[in-house]
Amino acid sequence: MEHIAIIKRPFSTLLFSGEKTIESRWSKNKIAPYKKIKIGDIVWIKETAKPITYKATVKRVEFYQLNENVFENIYKNYGKEICMDKFDNLESYKQKKYCTLIWFDNLKKVKPIIAPKSYGTGWLQVKDIKKN
Repeated sequence: MEHIAIIKRPFSTLLFSGEKTIESRWSKNKIAPYKKIKIGDIVWIKETAKPITYKATVKRVEFYQLNENVFENIYKNYGKEICMDKFDNLESYKQKKYCTLIWFDNLKKVKPIIAPKSYGTGWLQVKDIKKN
């Protein structure tokens, strides 16, 4: 399966520089990538309002149903790699119910690819991306 991850700054810059080593997705509902992504999947990565500029393979993925203890464990064990200190409103993440943690392998820059419109969502599942 292939996916498109739309990532806001500063998190995209932190990911591309290697400072951020885990991509996290938090939600109140069971939406992609929660339980929709697996090891070996391809993730095309784009910054908000820009074309796709990176590609990676999923090396590891973990899914969590959140409660206060699980949130605190994620923060303690992975907070630095997720760059949670850069979250705008950390408290709002405690209200989420689901979390997906994604480790990438072979993160590499690609020739810019125009992505399908995401209509405000931060994650798309795709079967095929038309390359320029």
